[in-house]
Amino acid sequence: MDHERQTETESITFPINLYLHSIKHLDTLDLCRGDNDYRKVYIADDGNETIVIKQYSSDFIDKNRIEGWRRLMDAYRALGIYCPTMLPNLNGEWIHTYSIEKKTYYVFAETYAKYDTAEHIGQEKWQDRAGKPVYLADMMRSLGKVANARLNVVDFPSSYCLFEPFSPSDTTDEVTECAVRFADYVDKELPQFREKTQTLLSLFHKNREALANVYALLPTSCFQGDLNASNILLDKDHRFAGLIDFNLCGREPVLNYAVRESLWNAKENCLFGANGSRLYFYSQALDDRRMDLFYQNMAHIQEYYTFNAMEQWAFPFLFRYVNSFWWNHIFEIEMVKDDDEKILQIFNWLSRQMTRDDIRLP
Repeated sequence: MDHERQTETESITFPINLYLHSIKHLDTLDLCRGDNDYRKVYIADDGNETIVIKQYSSDFIDKNRIEGWRRLMDAYRALGIYCPTMLPNLNGEWIHTYSIEKKTYYVFAETYAKYDTAEHIGQEKWQDRAGKPVYLADMMRSLGKVANARLNVVDFPSSYCLFEPFSPSDTTDEVTECAVRFADYVDKELPQFREKTQTLLSLFHKNREALANVYALLPTSCFQGDLNASNILLDKDHRFAGLIDFNLCGREPVLNYAVRESLWNAKENCLFGANGSRLYFYSQALDDRRMDLFYQNMAHIQEYYTFNAMEQWAFPFLFRYVNSFWWNHIFEIEMVKDDDEKILQIFNWLSRQMTRDDIRLP
């Protein structure tokens, strides 16, 4: 086919016809995120099986990455963690590549997941009374299994990367990006807090420098890289079954991945307001509860993975670094920008996280 002259209909049937001769069912999901991140997903069924065909183009996706996704998915299944299987097309290709107007597109396919996502099932069915996911403990244990396997199947970082960009368009890692955005927001909108922000940035860079001295020496594995309700699969009893969507996967120091997931999954209803506000910014008791949940998550990982002496040493610096500036803090300060007392409490919370010396791995 002359890809330069595809009609709108052909742009849909072309990727599907790479895999199926006859189409019984078709659904198209447009997941595009701007001109430089093209993602379309086609769900097709020829009467015998249902498959998911993906047509992607972005600055961080290339043939090497997609081949890496396939290897990592195979490795996850070998560990007993379900995920779809990548399929060759009718020409025997794992990945079909073509170009239109100087943009390269990649077409590949997977089996349709045999479990529903947590998002599709609905949180009212998988949250306990406190608001904690009932599948969480098993999901964290799965991270321990992946960590313990010390997988070495991809040569690129995950989206959780520190001290390196994730994609060619990035200038730094996401944590540092958030620090810069936080400081920029305060500088423009809350100039009365500029001096306090500079103090926080000084603490941030102090932790960053200490962590950088040992970070490259920490044990690594390869992880899925995007744990959220749309990618987490649950069985009929709403227990953790597996994962889909390895687009953001990559190699990562185990400590970084474990700490980040344990922090982000420290969730109970009491920690959040109706508008999404993080109440633990304003309450020592709630912040302590969040830490309890964090350590519970880490303990589940440690059922399968043992942190070595270097990871034990690096843990306080990494915790202070990643539990500081993040998108949540920017959103929160925007919500309370007219309340100086709450802004000051956020600054105090950030200062405490970046200086606390009461944190150690068990």
